[in-house]
Amino acid sequence: MMPNSWRVFEEYTRVLNQRYPDIRIEGENYLPVPVYRHIASFLSIFKLAVIGLIILGKDPFAFFGMQTPGLWAWGQENKIYACMMVFFLSNMIENQCMSTGAFEITLNDVPVWSKLESGHLPSMQQLVQILENEMKLNVHMDSLPHQRS
Repeated sequence: MMPNSWRVFEEYTRVLNQRYPDIRIEGENYLPVPVYRHIASFLSIFKLAVIGLIILGKDPFAFFGMQTPGLWAWGQENKIYACMMVFFLSNMIENQCMSTGAFEITLNDVPVWSKLESGHLPSMQQLVQILENEMKLNVHMDSLPHQRS
């Protein structure tokens, strides 16, 4: 989960534990779709290659017979800043690719909410209503007489 999603999860957990002390609440990280994982892996390797070229003072554009962009020339003159910029910008994009912000909610191993499917988080009121309905349904189902087959 992203840090922001994790904060939401912790807040929901705190409120739900106060309201329903017998409910077990767990959180876990969900992997993004494979294409985003591949993009993040590529960026990680590309970042290291660019930083290496900056440190070594090599011009990859000359290798391809292209004119060197002003940004690359600036990076050669300001290696520390250029390396820091490449590192932090790449990490920011990698983190975005690897983050799902998933927030999955189950009650007694039955899924009751999926951010992966819905695309958004429920409000606290929605979540409480969903849990209340599920618990009423479970109590009602437990009170029904068992039929023999």
